[in-house]
Amino acid sequence: MTATNPSSGHRVFVGTDRVLGELLDEIAEQLAARGHQVVRAAAPGDVEAGPLHALVLTSRTPVLPAFLDAHPEVRGVVFASSGVNSIDVPDATRRGIVVANGATPENHGSMAEATIMLALALRLRLPDRIDALAQGRPRPRPAELDSHSLRGATLGLVGFGRIAREVCLRLAGWGVGPILCHTRTPRHEEWPEVEFVSLERCLGEADIVSVHLPLDPATRGLIGARELGLMRREAVLINTSRGGIVDETALADALRRGDIAGAAIDTFETEPLPGDSPLRGAPNTILTDHVVGHTVEMYRSLVPAGVENTERVLRGERPLSFVNPDVLRTRT
Repeated sequence: MTATNPSSGHRVFVGTDRVLGELLDEIAEQLAARGHQVVRAAAPGDVEAGPLHALVLTSRTPVLPAFLDAHPEVRGVVFASSGVNSIDVPDATRRGIVVANGATPENHGSMAEATIMLALALRLRLPDRIDALAQGRPRPRPAELDSHSLRGATLGLVGFGRIAREVCLRLAGWGVGPILCHTRTPRHEEWPEVEFVSLERCLGEADIVSVHLPLDPATRGLIGARELGLMRREAVLINTSRGGIVDETALADALRRGDIAGAAIDTFETEPLPGDSPLRGAPNTILTDHVVGHTVEMYRSLVPAGVENTERVLRGERPLSFVNPDVLRTRT
């Protein structure tokens, strides 16, 4: 554990992370340069005795109720990227703790572009085409082609947050077929081109199913064997949101049986993905290490957002990306 700038009145915890460690280092440096006492450790509970007015970390670092019980002085928790699943947001709201994240336009824009790239790669059978060249297989005859255009395909969105909405905006003009969406918060008037439907219909009719949900008790294991069984054999599944939403064993089984045509998975229940994961070696599968939409532009946006969110929390102002605005009612 390290501390910098001990003369500051605000004591800020900044965590570590295997993926976003350098980003957290930069945020820590800038906060220290602005006069805050920055304390570094792997987890908030590792910090020695003393007040902590704000926490800066990622969704891989748990913020437990017992820790918050011991630190009633915490004003806010700032996540360096968009995920906030390592804290109980309703509990934080009840405590009057602001939760902010790095949902910058560059962040969700990059993830939307990555989602579309994966949809194209799966529809056009890119993994198989790469393997065919490496293995010296002959080019398929016209009657053997199994690639499909994105044009005319039915898109199924599970969740309709910023990234899903950016996917819709970027696909405007591509001529995709119906856009179906299952969400707890439908936006009928704002998005007349999107048909908000049940999960069963979304899975059963879509050619491309793309998951865009936070991980919470309601979404954990949402896509399991039953749900995968509703999908069409020609359909593909994309998950760039959070591991734990899709049952990985059930998905691997469905891919091996040919129940669905392919999958692209960027987030996993356990990260890094274990060597004995059933997804490894599954056919027609693209696996990436929670990095597929991480662009230079995204990273450049996250440091200033993290610093500004933290300073606003400490000043008692609204952060740039407010996860729990209901906390304002708790504080009044």
